[in-house]
Amino acid sequence: MSKCIEAAMKILRQLVLLLALVATTAAVLLWQRSERFAKEAASLRAQLAFAKELSAVEAAAKAKQAEAELQRLRAEAEEVHKLRGEVSQLRAGAKETEKLRTENQRLRTESQQARAAAAMAATPAPAPASTDFPKESWSFAGYQTPEAAFVSAIWAMQQANAKTYLESLTPEEQARMLQRWEGKTEAEIAAKLQGDVARITGLQVVDRQQVAPDEVRVSVVIGGTDRTENVGMKLINNEWKFGGFIRPAK
Repeated sequence: MSKCIEAAMKILRQLVLLLALVATTAAVLLWQRSERFAKEAASLRAQLAFAKELSAVEAAAKAKQAEAELQRLRAEAEEVHKLRGEVSQLRAGAKETEKLRTENQRLRTESQQARAAAAMAATPAPAPASTDFPKESWSFAGYQTPEAAFVSAIWAMQQANAKTYLESLTPEEQARMLQRWEGKTEAEIAAKLQGDVARITGLQVVDRQQVAPDEVRVSVVIGGTDRTENVGMKLINNEWKFGGFIRPAK
C-alpha cells in the first residue's frame, strides 16, 4: 500500500515538474513573442515617424520649389510687361519718326518745286529751233523743249511704240491712257496709236504761252485735218512732257 502511494506521489511530482516546465516554456515563448512584437511595433513607429518627417521634408521642398516657380513666373510677367511698354514706346517713336520723315520729304519736295519754279520764272522755256514739223521729219527729239517733247510723242504714236509714248506723257495723262487701253491687246493699242496720226501731214507751232513756271500752252496747226489744237506741256524732273489736248468742257 505504501509503495503504491509512493509511486503515485512520484508520478504526481513528475506531473507537477512537467506542468512547471510547460508553464515556464510557455512563459518564455510568450515573452519572446512579446519582445518581438514590441520590437516590430517600435520599428513601425520609427518608420512611421521617418515617413512623416520625410513627407514633411518633401512637402517643404515642393512648397519651396512651387514658391520659386511662382517667383520666376512673376518675374517673367514683369519682364513681359516691361517689354510691352518698350515695344509701345518704340512703335510710338517709329510713328513719330515716319511722320517727321514724311514731313521732311514734303518740305524737301516743296523746296525743290519752289527752286524749280523760281528757275523757270527766271528762265522761260527755250524757244524752238523750228516751228514747222512736216511728217517726214518726225523723229524722237527728246524732251528739252515743249515742242520737241510733243513731236517725240507724235513720233512714238506713228511708230506704234506704246512704251515711248507713255514715257512722253505726264503722270496724269499716262493714267488716262492706261485706263483707255485696259483690256486691249498690244496689237490693238499699236493700231490705235498709228490710226490717230495717220491723216496728219505735219505740225506747225503758231503760238506758245507760259501759263506757269513749269507749264506752257502750245497752239499747233494739225496739217491734214484743218484744225488747230492747244496742247498742254509740263516740266517734270527737268523734262517736258505732253499733258494732252486742252479743249473746252462740253
